[in-house]
Amino acid sequence: MKDLTKGPILKLLLGLTAFMLVGLFVQTLYSLVDLYWVGSLGPQAVAAVTVSSNLMVVSMAVAQMFGVGTGALVAQAVGAKESEGAHRVFNQAMAISVLSMVLFSVPMLAGESAFSRVMSADAGTASLVAGYLHWFVPAMALGFPVMVMSAALRGTGQMMPGTVAQVASVLLNMALAPVLIFGWLGAPRLGVAGAGLATLISVLVCTVGLLLYFARPATYLKLRPGTWAPDFVLWGRILKIGMPSALEFLLMACYMFFITGVLRPYGATEQAAFGIGQRLLQAAMLPVLALSFAASAIVGQNYGAKLGERVRETFTATLKLAVLAMLPLVLLAQAIPTELIGAFSNDPAVLAAGTQFLRVISLNLLATGVAFACFGVLSGLGNTIPTLISSATRIALIVCSALLLIRVGNFEVVWLWWLSISATVVQMLMNVVFLRRELRLRLDTATDGEAASAQVA
Repeated sequence: MKDLTKGPILKLLLGLTAFMLVGLFVQTLYSLVDLYWVGSLGPQAVAAVTVSSNLMVVSMAVAQMFGVGTGALVAQAVGAKESEGAHRVFNQAMAISVLSMVLFSVPMLAGESAFSRVMSADAGTASLVAGYLHWFVPAMALGFPVMVMSAALRGTGQMMPGTVAQVASVLLNMALAPVLIFGWLGAPRLGVAGAGLATLISVLVCTVGLLLYFARPATYLKLRPGTWAPDFVLWGRILKIGMPSALEFLLMACYMFFITGVLRPYGATEQAAFGIGQRLLQAAMLPVLALSFAASAIVGQNYGAKLGERVRETFTATLKLAVLAMLPLVLLAQAIPTELIGAFSNDPAVLAAGTQFLRVISLNLLATGVAFACFGVLSGLGNTIPTLISSATRIALIVCSALLLIRVGNFEVVWLWWLSISATVVQMLMNVVFLRRELRLRLDTATDGEAASAQVA
């Protein structure tokens, strides 16, 4: 356990972010390498992975439902020096994650064929999607307990164990993917399905590794399956914090489904270009995502310890770092978009569409960085409803505007990307307003631990 209520905020932020960034970078590097191997199978294969990745957003939404609440409540309990409370939160969250594995996997596996047919541009792509999902769905479900264990560790200020497990898992995935896709070393040639199987094996190894870590005598939090009987009051607290984030991810899934559906008449080429560009955009957002997780842990512990000034200082530092991290990435995407897309496809049509997507949508990154900074602080405070409202507003603006423009006729795909930029700026402004209000309500009306200590002295 690491005490985040002491020491320079900037140093703590950079240290925690560095650990998170390593894991996230390696994970995203795998997805890009995976896309590289799949890309050699043609546009249909890339489109199949893109369509399947929409379901990954759904699984992330489910994981966020208990992951965000777990991290926030564990951090607050640690900051308040309530060890038993931290253990209670962690074990109840593990119980929720195991139940969710079953409730997620069964309907997803049962409906994989129907999903493939509806979302794919042609029968060939649909067949590839079904083969990929057969292995990818169980991998997504295993991610639920992994999310809880990682979030709980973040709440205690420990980033390294989760990062090490994640990096090892991703490296294994990177090694297995081409072997199973192309049938190297005597393995069966599974094509796109091989990428899904490689993911399942690697996530399983990550899960086992984290479980072994929690079994160590020196680990602060302990797994206590005997305490997993439902405590619905505590479940309610965990889900109250996590549900808005889950709904936000579900809205994102709906948005991805919508974009995929809009692109469907343009064929597998446009879907492939969007898939490559979206993966690159996700990679560009890694620094602010890691920064957001770090800020949440620091804010959670300091809010639990009633150190309001340190909470405010954390937001200021997070905001500055987010903008500094995003600016060079925007410039990079503007300077060499074709080269970035070309690393994953040499198809001229995919290159043209992907370049257009990346050059326009990269302008989103600065506003996204500010929005993530606000989310990190709000989640640490235990209130993620404001970010749900702003995210829902952003997606509603894009979807409604796009539907109106499609009716006009002569619709161009690039209009979607410009709509996204406008809507993201609105989301950013809403997040800033919501956070300032939350800080005023939660901190200005409460007794600051530092001030109280000074008065006693």
